[in-house]
Amino acid sequence: MQHPPSPLDETSFPEVLTAAQEGAAWAAEVLFCDLQPRVLRFLRSTEPRAADDICSEVWLAMARGIRTFVGELDDFRAWVFAIARRRLADHRRTGARRATDPTDTDRFANLPGGADPADTVIDGLSGQHAVDLITRSLPPEQAELLVLRVVAELDVNHVAEVMGRSANWVRVNQHRALRRLAEQLQANPQEVFDIV
Repeated sequence: MQHPPSPLDETSFPEVLTAAQEGAAWAAEVLFCDLQPRVLRFLRSTEPRAADDICSEVWLAMARGIRTFVGELDDFRAWVFAIARRRLADHRRTGARRATDPTDTDRFANLPGGADPADTVIDGLSGQHAVDLITRSLPPEQAELLVLRVVAELDVNHVAEVMGRSANWVRVNQHRALRRLAEQLQANPQEVFDIV
């Protein structure tokens, strides 16, 4: 039975997961619409040049492993972000072995072309601007933590699981990151507008 794509929530997730595990295209679409913008923003916050490629690897790994997944929506999101983090680590290890510098995407910004499907999926540039501000203003580990909490909408326990840390470490560092971000924005409120 084919269902129209609908927002993913705790109520609809069991049916969507079962259908995705059975190969239903509509269920894959629902998962994609929910997770693609979040995963892409997370990856762009840490590895902007390769985010799209890494994201496609995340979806391939998810497709290979979804049949064995058991859990609820929050567990599923944490599982996907754990995959994203591993693919990011793989990319960095490969990059260290192959010292190449890909061309920055800004170089192609003025060339004619169609709309980027990934950009269409992302629900507004303001979210990406916020991620850019966070990653520019905070140390990498604190920035990653905030992006996982805010963009990925993972709870403290799932962020701890993804980052390989304790829940207490996540809470303390989230508080420190938010305080540091607030102090920097108070000292330089124009910085918010500089990224827009």
